[in-house]
Amino acid sequence: MAASGMLPGLNRMLEDADLASYADVEAAVENADTVRDAVEAVGILDALEADAADEARAVLDAIPPSVDEAIIAALENAFERGVSVVLEWVEGDRGTIEVHVSEEPYGSGVRIRLAVVSPDGASFLV
Repeated sequence: MAASGMLPGLNRMLEDADLASYADVEAAVENADTVRDAVEAVGILDALEADAADEARAVLDAIPPSVDEAIIAALENAFERGVSVVLEWVEGDRGTIEVHVSEEPYGSGVRIRLAVVSPDGASFLV
């Protein structure tokens, strides 16, 4: 999925709570109503090619409110605790968007893993 091209950049920003970029994402999430608002605020889509950015926006717009809130809540929890976050996309064939949240050992601490399960992003383009 071309939209998953935003994940490596976000993962670099969220890999260490001591990074300035981690604080940038934290501020964006705190000021956002939706995941899309937060992603747009950090400017990660600006680094993608136009087609990939359009696909990413279509996927972000299709996230159901309950899933959107779960992602925001998991990120806020990570920020409160100062733990790393890793985001991943998993292709799913159910036609829905889901998020799986888990916590795993990471270095001498833990990190939060957010796995977004969805159909290919191109299917959300109108």
